[in-house]
Amino acid sequence: MLPARDLAGFLAPPYLLALIALRLLGAGDRVLLAACVAGIAGFGVVLAGYLAARREGARVPPRNALLMWAGAAGLALHGASPFVAGTRAVPAALFFFLGYGLRPAASVPSMLGVAGWLGTISFGTAGKARELASIAVVAAVSGAAGIFLRRCRVKQEPEDALARETTAGSRSLVLPWEEPRKGGQPPGEGATEEAVLLRRELDLKDGIRRALEGLLPMIGAAHVAYVWPSPAPGSAGHEGLLVSRGAGPAGRFPVPDTYVPVREAALFRRPFLEEGNAAQMYAPPGLGAGFRATGIVAVPVLCGEKVEGVLLGIREEDGGWPDSTTSLAELVAYFLGRDIEKVRLLHQGERYLIREDWYHRMVRKMAQAGEEEPEGTEGGLPLRRQRVYAESIGQLRRQVGATRALLIGTSDGGKTGYVTWEESDSRSGGSDRPEPIAESYVGWVIRTGSRRIFTDAQGASRGQGVLPTAWRNEGERSFLLLPVAGAGGFRGAVVCCHTEEGRFHRQHAETARDVTEVMQLGLSHVAHLEELARRASTDGLTGLPNRKAFLERLETELARLDGRHPLAVIMMDIDHFKRINDSYGHPFGDEVLRRVASVLGKAIRRGDAAGRYGGEEFVLFLSLTDPVKAMEGAERFRRMVRQTKFQHGGREVAVTASFGVSCAPGHGTAAGELLKRADEALYLSKQRGRDRVTLFPG
Repeated sequence: MLPARDLAGFLAPPYLLALIALRLLGAGDRVLLAACVAGIAGFGVVLAGYLAARREGARVPPRNALLMWAGAAGLALHGASPFVAGTRAVPAALFFFLGYGLRPAASVPSMLGVAGWLGTISFGTAGKARELASIAVVAAVSGAAGIFLRRCRVKQEPEDALARETTAGSRSLVLPWEEPRKGGQPPGEGATEEAVLLRRELDLKDGIRRALEGLLPMIGAAHVAYVWPSPAPGSAGHEGLLVSRGAGPAGRFPVPDTYVPVREAALFRRPFLEEGNAAQMYAPPGLGAGFRATGIVAVPVLCGEKVEGVLLGIREEDGGWPDSTTSLAELVAYFLGRDIEKVRLLHQGERYLIREDWYHRMVRKMAQAGEEEPEGTEGGLPLRRQRVYAESIGQLRRQVGATRALLIGTSDGGKTGYVTWEESDSRSGGSDRPEPIAESYVGWVIRTGSRRIFTDAQGASRGQGVLPTAWRNEGERSFLLLPVAGAGGFRGAVVCCHTEEGRFHRQHAETARDVTEVMQLGLSHVAHLEELARRASTDGLTGLPNRKAFLERLETELARLDGRHPLAVIMMDIDHFKRINDSYGHPFGDEVLRRVASVLGKAIRRGDAAGRYGGEEFVLFLSLTDPVKAMEGAERFRRMVRQTKFQHGGREVAVTASFGVSCAPGHGTAAGELLKRADEALYLSKQRGRDRVTLFPG
């Protein structure tokens, strides 16, 4: 059952016919006007449904209903408003888009139908020959302009060179599920793979030619062909090899999908046999005019349970087929299917061996990227991931022969994204600038986990772009999109771009999947190392940096400031913490430590740091903070700890803390000096009654 948004498009023609019926039945102008307004309202409803479907994010909704109701609303507006009818804007626009958007075989009948409707329904202008003539002139000029521009847009591509055509034709034999390739071969290992494919396919074609030549005299046929489904996008036909008696080498032989013998053999997996005068109606169109067929035989060629193609025999001589014709054709078809499957397996094995080298090299580089400690970053962790991204996207670009490859990351399920890494001739690197991707195909791929291959210019025939505007490059016409999610915590998609049409096919998608799987292994390895580093530098109970990590961070900050700018160190101790453990138990004491650590971690500024120094002691440093500001900050921390509520056994437990403050450069410039001075100030706070802040020297 069709969805409502698809069914709505079929209601537009009946609506227009209803307007004509009202006109012919003599309905009043008010009734006709109300009907026209209803049509315009119908377009509004369909448009609202279209926009709502786009916001759902599942996929781009069909536009047929929207376009049909847009035309119907325009015609209704033309009939309802004398002013609009007088401008001739609706006929001009409608006839132009019919000529430009449809093939002549469909656009001309559509224009005639619209012209007839306008001649019947034109309220206020019916019977006025001059105005009807002007509508006809505008319609004719606009329609002709649309047809002319459509013809200018469609360009005939030049034929490929003989070697390239041989490669493309051979690929369609052994790899029929792949889209045909155009343009040059990819660099590096890809070119070697193409050479292997060409060699295998030439051998296969030679074997098919010999099999056809052997079958020709066995069944007394004038022509024998092997045909298979054409892999060309939008093609509705078969292509293949034809061997004719006394006609030299095998030639190319195309037949349409509607050709009955081939369709019967492929669809029902059974032989088709016809002879005598009835065979003439099944003469294949590819043999030219004046050809007289006296017999047709077609048998399917199977590889396992799949129909790979059809073996076709054509007889010209009078007399019927020999009794053994079908059996002989089926026997040859069996051997053809076996040979195709054998060559396919050989090619897949060679393809694996070719890929194995770069695949294992990439795995080794993923391990090295995780184990090496790059200089210039904190712990080397950011550069580790960058190395994984750079190696993966660079390898992906080389293997699929893309002019540009991008790794798109997202943290909100595909609504916004950022370029984690980009590789092209002019750029290598990433960007954390977010861009909205919900209305683009890359966002849809991330949300649905589906891969997509586009073979023409982005946005040329689709309602949304492949990439957001900020990420597009002029001239890119082919796109491969593959979702990435899994180990390592990364979620997003890889995008391969090329300036040629029809550049990517299923083989490239499989290669991209292999590369992303290795990338995920590398990211998982890096994530494991990051977790080990985090555990080594983090206090397990509170989640704050431990003493060692805090001291390293403090020394780095002091070296950066170099005594030219102030810095404050604050030591903090929870008052009577041993009494808390003894009175309420150690689990409650651990909860107090966690809550206090959470308060400190949320209260410090970016650029400052807090850590657990040991036991119930915490330590902080405040960058670019003089003694006055340091005292104000410590006092704020003291009040926050005091105001934190702790519950135990239905009663509230109060917790306080004492603080000691020292500042650089006045109290020292080394980490050890500042910590010692802050600890001495903390001791004074405890001596003076706790729950207070003291600045060294007291």
